[in-house]
Amino acid sequence: MFKRLVPLCLILSLLFWPVLPAAAGDVDRGASTVKEIMDYVHRYHIGKPEVGQLVDGAVRGMLENLGDPYTEYLSPEGLDQFTGSLEGEMAGIGVELEGWPPYPAVVKVMPGSPATRAGIREKDRIIRVDGQEVGGLPLQQVVEKIRGPAGSRVVLTIRRSGGQDLTVEVNRENLNLPTLEWQMLPGNTGYINIRTFGSRTAEELKAVLEKWQPAGISGLILDLRSDPGGYLQAAVDIAGYFLPAGQLVVTTVDRDGRKENYYTAGRAMAAGIPLVVLVDGMTASAAEVLAGALQDYKAAVLVGDRTYGKGVVQAIIPLEAGGALKITVARYLTPRGRSIDGSGLAPDRWVLTPALQLPAARQELHPGAPRTVIFDLKGGAVMVGGEECPGGLPAQVRSGDVYLPLRFTLEALGFQVRWQEEGRLVFIDAPGRKAVLHVDRNTVTINGLEQPLGGTLYSPAGSLYAPLSLFTTLGVTVSPPEEHLKLELSPGKQE
Repeated sequence: MFKRLVPLCLILSLLFWPVLPAAAGDVDRGASTVKEIMDYVHRYHIGKPEVGQLVDGAVRGMLENLGDPYTEYLSPEGLDQFTGSLEGEMAGIGVELEGWPPYPAVVKVMPGSPATRAGIREKDRIIRVDGQEVGGLPLQQVVEKIRGPAGSRVVLTIRRSGGQDLTVEVNRENLNLPTLEWQMLPGNTGYINIRTFGSRTAEELKAVLEKWQPAGISGLILDLRSDPGGYLQAAVDIAGYFLPAGQLVVTTVDRDGRKENYYTAGRAMAAGIPLVVLVDGMTASAAEVLAGALQDYKAAVLVGDRTYGKGVVQAIIPLEAGGALKITVARYLTPRGRSIDGSGLAPDRWVLTPALQLPAARQELHPGAPRTVIFDLKGGAVMVGGEECPGGLPAQVRSGDVYLPLRFTLEALGFQVRWQEEGRLVFIDAPGRKAVLHVDRNTVTINGLEQPLGGTLYSPAGSLYAPLSLFTTLGVTVSPPEEHLKLELSPGKQE
């Protein structure tokens, strides 16, 4: 249902572990204490609690006390939903959402879905869900509010371009989605978005690569943004399409220090094709395994934001009473021995503006081409690399002077930008130099020399804008601003 999902699907070393008898001794004595207390509470407490209520509370309290967010009890219904989500089977309305603060935006509507029938369109913003304002909420929470059982209804208030607000009622339905989608981009560039690592994902990817092989592709973009992960073996199998057979993909380490290595096998049909992997803060678990292996072997360039940082492995143990226990059983290490749990993978090229991540990936596939940004000063459109950039921030003209969105413009040209709240500083890794922008002083320091910007920084709608003079100071070639303003950075000026 959603492309931008929270990382709830976890790496599974085995989908189902066998049910083993509990160890005697301390566990038996502890269980006896819990049973005794439960019996007294059930018989004497003034609230007359049901046994099921007490069992549920005892189980959840025990697991919460572990301090492990990935170990949890799955009810029979929750287990069905969990395994279904790994295979692209879920109940929803058939849209993909992306975080565009303060409101999430619809980036895709599935043909024939409930959302299509309700008239929801791409670029619609979700304003309210069942009457509740969702502005500023994390995308995860908005997703959870929209999702629900098949046959139920959800009322959405959407904001369309032009500021028009509409209220629509949508019936949720069972959806069966492919675990990946693909298309051919201009320049003979293949694009594959892996939604989740299910049991059939590797075969789906193989079919796409085989389809492209006769004609050949000049480069490949593998989009793992907001991929919550899934089966560990799926990540290992997919790595085998890009790495030679016999290469270490991941090592798992259990609580006793025992290690298990996973290696590539088969034919690396996509080895040697220039590869860029898109990642963000919601790239998790098995998706991180694949991205980490490709980064360690320098088989791909990672572009985007730091990944989620889920470096532990879960197993699913069916319970005799129904449902299952999802339990953390090991940690994993990348081929170079990196543990990313809690820290994630740092991309090779940082691009924090979502609208620029795909254009940046295409730039990395064609490193010799100039990097250009064109602002339409009258219509407001923005072109990056010769193509219109949906979601691009427009230029602003104040008292005859041109101001450009700072982060957007710099990242589009290949600069890396980092904000520091203390001192209100912007660190810019410019081609051939480093710069520090002093927001409160309206100055920039380059190679130790502080100089004025030639204009005042300002922040319409929360985005920092800088005068055009800053970009020329950073070595960007700027055409005379008429109806269109073109900025260009040639490869020769890059580090």
